[in-house]
Amino acid sequence: MTYEEKCNFAIKELEAARLWKSNYNPPLVKLIQRLGFKVPLPHYNSFLNNALLTGVFFGFSWGLPMYFFIWSTKNMSVTTMLGSALFAGAFFGLAMASYYMYGFKKYKLTPWHEIKNA
Repeated sequence: MTYEEKCNFAIKELEAARLWKSNYNPPLVKLIQRLGFKVPLPHYNSFLNNALLTGVFFGFSWGLPMYFFIWSTKNMSVTTMLGSALFAGAFFGLAMASYYMYGFKKYKLTPWHEIKNA
């Protein structure tokens, strides 16, 4: 089964579970797919991959504006700024990974590696 066929099966399964499209196929995943990477949809991705992907994205996209609008005027140390962005990213990444794992179990979705057999 091709990647596109797996995604179509997963989308149908997620639609049947009545999840919002923006929930099961968020803009970050769309961007990664457009760049040519074949990643599973978040509900089918592993906990660690979801935590890293969402955490790094959030830490960077939150830390950069914080630096330009707040931290640069406060004379904060680089260590404090990086630590804050790292903590925020880790917290957000773990929260999102937990959310997707909960949804996967709640809706009894088919594991990504078993979709070819479904």
